Amino acid sequence: MGDELVEFVKKLFTAEGFMPRWVCGVWSSTHGWMYICANIAIWAAYFTIPFVLFSFIQKRKNLPFRGIFVWFILFIIFCGVTHLVDAIMFWKPLYRLNAVLLVTTAIISWITVVILIKHIPKALQLKTSTELQEIINQQMQELQLANSKLKESETYFKALVNNNPDLITRMGKDLTYQFVNESLTTLSGSQPSFYLGKTPAQVLPTHPHTPMFEGKLREVIETKKMVEYEIHTTAPTVGDGYFAVEMIPLFDEKNEVENVITITKNITEARKNALKLEETIANLNKLSKRLDYKIKTLQDFAYIVSHNLRSPVGNLVSLKGLYDKEADTNMKEFYVEKAFTVADQLSITVKDLSDVVNIGQNTDIAQEWLQFKTVLVTQMNALFAEIESSKAVVSHNFTACEKIQYPKIYLESIFLNLLTNAIKYSSPKRIPQIHFETAVNEEGIITLTCTDNGQGIDMEKHGKKLFSLHKTFHSHPDARGVGLFITKNQVLALGGTISAKSEVDKGTTFIINFNEMQV
Repeated sequence: MGDELVEFVKKLFTAEGFMPRWVCGVWSSTHGWMYICANIAIWAAYFTIPFVLFSFIQKRKNLPFRGIFVWFILFIIFCGVTHLVDAIMFWKPLYRLNAVLLVTTAIISWITVVILIKHIPKALQLKTSTELQEIINQQMQELQLANSKLKESETYFKALVNNNPDLITRMGKDLTYQFVNESLTTLSGSQPSFYLGKTPAQVLPTHPHTPMFEGKLREVIETKKMVEYEIHTTAPTVGDGYFAVEMIPLFDEKNEVENVITITKNITEARKNALKLEETIANLNKLSKRLDYKIKTLQDFAYIVSHNLRSPVGNLVSLKGLYDKEADTNMKEFYVEKAFTVADQLSITVKDLSDVVNIGQNTDIAQEWLQFKTVLVTQMNALFAEIESSKAVVSHNFTACEKIQYPKIYLESIFLNLLTNAIKYSSPKRIPQIHFETAVNEEGIITLTCTDNGQGIDMEKHGKKLFSLHKTFHSHPDARGVGLFITKNQVLALGGTISAKSEVDKGTTFIINFNEMQV
């Protein structure tokens, strides 16, 4: 078998052992050439059909079942070759080559059959031209309906966007306006064409918000995150207003920021209401402090009355008892004199308490604009003799705040008591230096300080009693402990505070915040 196969291959393209078909059998000229011409014609047709099919599938790149067409081309080519060889064998009997071609054609034919059977179910699922036209017509109707709904939705959307009171824009990656709603054009008075294709810097080059707006746009594009912030503007078209700005990124198919939607809401009313609420709460807090102060003042006053009147009244009662029991006339006169002395002290105490009551009740006293320097000079003139006698040097710096709206009698009393106190308790070791200065903090609180280089006070020991009635801390013959008490009540009665810092033999600084608790 092996030898036969080798021999077969060697003689594949020879006609050895076979006779030409013209001499094999009885062929007439007509019969022979009819056979030859028919085979050549079939071969020519079989070779033309593959070229036509190949040209077709090359032009139709999306042709379904391209593999079937390829196998059909091979099948037809090999079938055509067998017919050509069959015609050639009239002159050269290549039966061995023809056998190989027939076997190859048979294999290709059955492969084509198998592939064709495999794809028949899929091919049956393909729509006919009529069915495809019906589908196209149906889809066209659906598309027209969808377009109609889309246009309707677009109309509604544009109506919502354009009639929205918020300022809405779509910004490109190059920071140019791609869309602006009518609210923005109404606010600015410019048509949309004025904005489109331009950057905020080109549209509003001098607006204070423009650099921030462009900076936030770049932040959204770089971070791919939404940005929210608020601005306060005093533009002529909107007046004093507050706006909340939202910037929302829109992404393309590559997840890159393609556009940015900006929504600017006018929150002026809400912000002003919030500010009013904050102001109301602050005022309520101040009122609460004032009420706490009044309650504490009443408690302190009740204690002062009880404490300061108890002793002289007790002395009078005791003296009356001694007077009633005493028989000696001289002693009776002595007790009467003592009683008069106690009565005088009681009268002074009652007057001091009366002054304090009047301060507490007279919180609605008329106020006027007063120059700090004018009031200080007036009180320095009133204390001219004391200042000259002590050689005190009084200086001031009222640059930070030159005037205040305050009751004149109170401010004069405050300066008078501070000056008197500084001179009275000056140090014998040095020339008295008294300095007044004003300041105003961010909250608008006006502060007056009075600094001296006098004897000073031990604050750890006497600090809590510094502003108490009839409390003295130095052996001065005129010390009554009333001036600072009166000053404290005058300041507190109008919503202020007073405090002190002091070191023994170095001096004292009094600090008055005039309007810390005003309502």
